[in-house]
Amino acid sequence: MADKKIQDFAVEDHITSFFAVRKKTVRDYIKGQFVSLELGDSTGRINGVIWEPDQFSLTDLCEGMVVKVRGVVGEYKNKKQLSINRIRLAGEDEYSLEDILPHSKQSEAERKARILALTDKIENSYIKTLVASFWDDEPFFTAFLKAPAGKLWHHAYIGGLSEHSANLAELALRVSVGYDFLNKDLLIFGGLFHDIGKMSTYAATTVIDYTDEGRLIGHICLADNWICQRAEKIEAFPEKLLMKLRHIILSHQGELEYATPVVPQIPEAFIVYYCDEIDSKMGAINRIRERQGKTGWSDYVSLINRYLYFGENGENQE
Repeated sequence: MADKKIQDFAVEDHITSFFAVRKKTVRDYIKGQFVSLELGDSTGRINGVIWEPDQFSLTDLCEGMVVKVRGVVGEYKNKKQLSINRIRLAGEDEYSLEDILPHSKQSEAERKARILALTDKIENSYIKTLVASFWDDEPFFTAFLKAPAGKLWHHAYIGGLSEHSANLAELALRVSVGYDFLNKDLLIFGGLFHDIGKMSTYAATTVIDYTDEGRLIGHICLADNWICQRAEKIEAFPEKLLMKLRHIILSHQGELEYATPVVPQIPEAFIVYYCDEIDSKMGAINRIRERQGKTGWSDYVSLINRYLYFGENGENQE
């Protein structure tokens, strides 16, 4: 079953496939040592165990490697687990990142069209010029369309950043229908650029992980810096307008305890913050829902301190 993906694994399946090694732990037990792994492909993750590890498994095998695995799918504590018989480092010509890393269900062309359609709605010439300076930079725009929006929690896949950004901007515009005092240009900008710094926060190689820049500086500070640099090149860019744009980006995580430099203090910043909360939570919840089979109770979700319920026997299904 070389072409079968994790999401389709069934107990007793005999699997030969390629995976990214997400986690590795060497543990002691009564017979010696065994290796516990978390493996991933484009459709999900599965725990794996090597009961009789060789020298490669014990010492050379590292997180981030892509490996070819042969094993049998079993079950442990009501979860599927891969009992690994053979494992080796995969050659770069044996797999593609499309097989190893999860991707947005929307095509790159679809996400690009959504971003450009939102940009076309901007009426303020200064904001439109600022936004265009990013999208007209072809290497930047290409990287933006490929970037993930997270490591594990929400939109943590190739293309996740552009999908989440478009979702947020569109959601903010829908909310604004009921409040005629809101500036729609500020909302679009905030939606599209609130997480732009994540382009340099995460590296998507064989797994999605933090960069040094991401850990030491963070996506909010990176975004603010990039916006200021580009606005400075636009003649007579209004200082107060730039201040509002920066404030929306700097405050979009809502509370100081969540590492946001300032809290929202203009109406549009509140909208961007709450819409970000909605789309990030729904992105994460839908990931858990799909992994759960779209029904029943989830495992305990520590990041939101609760279980999640998705209905039974077709309830709440498409």
